[in-house]
Amino acid sequence: MEVKEIEFEKLRHAYITVKNFVETEAWGEIKSLKTKTEFDLGIAGDDAYELLEKFVVKFELDPKNFEFLDHFTGEAELAEGCMWTLLALPVFLSLKTIELITHDKVQFSKFNFIHSPNKLDLTFRI
Repeated sequence: MEVKEIEFEKLRHAYITVKNFVETEAWGEIKSLKTKTEFDLGIAGDDAYELLEKFVVKFELDPKNFEFLDHFTGEAELAEGCMWTLLALPVFLSLKTIELITHDKVQFSKFNFIHSPNKLDLTFRI
């Protein structure tokens, strides 16, 4: 692996430029280098695709080896997720009611309806 030295001011300028671009396009705030594009900023499906298109054009990048669906939930997956969420909602509400009635003496594992765990969500530092 080749090590390159970069002046701090150039690195800082690149960080601020990319951060400002993503915050403007995503309408969200990047709070740390661990901020995840889909999970924290809520960018998925067509919105994520459009953001990446603009990013590639603005910063003159080559996206040919980037697999979009490895990192983001596609529109079809979002629609399917909504369907499963609607189907699971009565079960979730029933379990939550049991937790409330028992004052949390009976607890069930938490549901995650939003994020697909098999995605390699992009963080700001990647």
